[in-house]
Amino acid sequence: MLPTHRVLVISLLCTLGCSSHSQPTETEQDHAETAAVPAVSQKSPSESYEEILYELGAFPVSKLTKPYWNNGHPGQVYSKGTREDVHGWLPPERVRKGGHLTASEKKRYGIPKAALPYQRYLSLIDIGTYQNTKDPLLHSIIQFVFDELHERKVKSPTPGAILSVYQPSKEWDHKFLWQLKSEALSGPDVARLYQRYRVPLLLRCLSLAEKEQENHIRFLEQISSDKGLHGGHRFEAYKRLYAWDQEQYRSGYKAFLIKQTEQTPDVLDRCFMNEALLKLGDEDCFAVVRRSLVTDPIYDVRTSILRDLKELDLQHLFLDPIQVLAEEKAKECRRVWHYGNGPGMDVGETEMYHILKGLLFVSNKRDLSEETVQKIQHARATLEAKKQERRDASGLRGLGR
Repeated sequence: MLPTHRVLVISLLCTLGCSSHSQPTETEQDHAETAAVPAVSQKSPSESYEEILYELGAFPVSKLTKPYWNNGHPGQVYSKGTREDVHGWLPPERVRKGGHLTASEKKRYGIPKAALPYQRYLSLIDIGTYQNTKDPLLHSIIQFVFDELHERKVKSPTPGAILSVYQPSKEWDHKFLWQLKSEALSGPDVARLYQRYRVPLLLRCLSLAEKEQENHIRFLEQISSDKGLHGGHRFEAYKRLYAWDQEQYRSGYKAFLIKQTEQTPDVLDRCFMNEALLKLGDEDCFAVVRRSLVTDPIYDVRTSILRDLKELDLQHLFLDPIQVLAEEKAKECRRVWHYGNGPGMDVGETEMYHILKGLLFVSNKRDLSEETVQKIQHARATLEAKKQERRDASGLRGLGR
């Protein structure tokens, strides 16, 4: 047998050993409890975003008690066929001015909310995080901030302050531009801000130069010749230089347009650049526009040119590409801008049919050559023949059903 004192020592050691493995020390337990607290109390991003949406004055569709039209889409609010909510939240303006909340609900939630300080609005425009997360609630916040800045006419403390939160984005660039243009920046403002932020979007805010603004003229010349910028931004500078002194800048402006118009990526830029070529009015410029009419990949650019031809009364000089369009042999294109339904069209008619038909008339006020008159008549006959082909095809399809 083991001596009694050895039994007591072994028993004590076993007890201590078991205790040290089965129970944390006081320090370990305190640390574990401290670490557990943030996991319980820390808000998720969506919860934080919801608080911000309430702060902006938005309201969740899920909490509406008054009936509303959802157009067959539960959780969405529609008015006259147009969706009013953004990702399940009514915009602040709709909450303030609409009748979606009862008087007691407005009182309970403090509606209408007062406008926030400008810097608070800016702090909520987090383009970088949205681009990384695509969080729909953050999307709603950013959209509502831009809308509130516009609707409430919240003034910037300094010109171009919104550029401090700018990040390039196809989705939000037009909102930044909307705000910048509302500030009516002067030429020197734009030049100074561009030197600071190097944001090409600013160049959409360029103003016409004044004679005493020699520095601004030099700035426009610098922008117009900067090959690191795409054609649309350089065009903003060039057209203002040309407007200021047509004689001095015509040759450079013309050479730029001839080289850049067909390859400039922005659709609206190409529309305006083709118009500028037409207004310059010589054969070198017309040659570019004739190509654009049948090769530009965007339908809207082509129809913009056709409308410019009618406004400038130049259609008789573009009958060859018009004939190609009438024959439907132009390069395939797609539409970018979609509008509401226009006036009703008969079977076989298209929008292009109506645009071309409106161009193809013989004006009594203009002396046209016999060859030109024949081309006009040929194009009109082609339009009607194509219309009849579509009518016949439509009738055959109807019989086959």
